[in-house]
Amino acid sequence: MAEYDYNFNMFDEGTSAPKAVPQKKARPAQRLQLVEETREVIRERVQISEKRNFISSLLIISVAIVLTAVVSSFIYLGASINEYDHKIASVQEELDIAQSQNVILNIKKDSMVSFDSVRETAEELGMIQRDRYQVTYFELAKEDYGVVK
Repeated sequence: MAEYDYNFNMFDEGTSAPKAVPQKKARPAQRLQLVEETREVIRERVQISEKRNFISSLLIISVAIVLTAVVSSFIYLGASINEYDHKIASVQEELDIAQSQNVILNIKKDSMVSFDSVRETAEELGMIQRDRYQVTYFELAKEDYGVVK
């Protein structure tokens, strides 16, 4: 038979809530205090502060350069987009003019060639219009086709 191990230790105090584990509080690090302010100590503090100031000024300058580059690239790209928008607008205007001229020329062409003028020219040449009995319709099955070489 299987053996089971039951942990009833949590019921010893009469509650099923887990116990709070006390945690140690971390002490803040204490700075060392020098008793004497000697020339070497003062000189070292000045060097450290100068080094920090130099590093922070380099950081500020590099961030300023990066921001200037980003802003100038945005300005340049905006100007080039604006230039291309103007080019697109001028080409679109030319296209609209060409389309309107095309419509005008098509109307003129259609007015020059009418069915009445074609009929009159055909009658002058001795042609006659075909009648319904002169037209023969036939159907081809899908299998009946020929290939011309």
